[in-house]
Amino acid sequence: MPFAPAHDTTLAAPISSAPRASLKALAAGLCLLPLTGLADRPLVSETADVIARDACQVEAAAGHGRASGAPKVREWSGVITCGTAFDTQPALAYASSRVAGEKEEVLLLGTKTTLQMPGHSRPGWGIAYSVGGVKLPGASWRREEFNVTGLFTAEIAPSLLGHGNLGWNRSRSLRQDTTVWSLGVETVGDFTVAADFFGDDRGRPFVSAGAGWVLGKGLSVNAAYATRFESPRVNQLSAGAKLVF
Repeated sequence: MPFAPAHDTTLAAPISSAPRASLKALAAGLCLLPLTGLADRPLVSETADVIARDACQVEAAAGHGRASGAPKVREWSGVITCGTAFDTQPALAYASSRVAGEKEEVLLLGTKTTLQMPGHSRPGWGIAYSVGGVKLPGASWRREEFNVTGLFTAEIAPSLLGHGNLGWNRSRSLRQDTTVWSLGVETVGDFTVAADFFGDDRGRPFVSAGAGWVLGKGLSVNAAYATRFESPRVNQLSAGAKLVF
């Protein structure tokens, strides 16, 4: 999308899984529906801009993934976000994943702040930060993770934007710190195409590609495919819709 209309948003980046043997490996590899930053589906990389003050949007996405020889994971997510003062955009998100009859839920409160708004002749900078809780089967909700990510956006060619992210994730249950990163590109217009290369310092990266269509009256739809260069191979297909008001 062009710089003048601020980017639409959803929550993005893989979820870190809480330590339950039946879910840990699958959740770490398959829970790709956006959950830890603000981004534009089908884009995974976070953008450095925010939506206009007093504008709001609601987005939902659903998908399924599978690793070779493992049960299918079904997942969905929803997020509401609004623009506020000081170029800041808070968001509340919920997501769930179900595999082999077990359900994992995640609730996340996140905020993105633009430090320099990107423009046609200048790059943009920002920061995204969030806290999240998790609910495993048979357990109550508990605080799970904290994330901080630096954001970069620049116009790399006419109607083509590039994005870079570098961040830190702290998992309370695993008692470990993880460096997360992402590089992405997207085209500008009512029909958009996006591609991302992203991952962390604990495994092989993911690659994703997708497309989005603006239908009018604030409504748009999107679809994306993601895979991870891991053994066993992990694949996910997802679709979503967004309403801006």
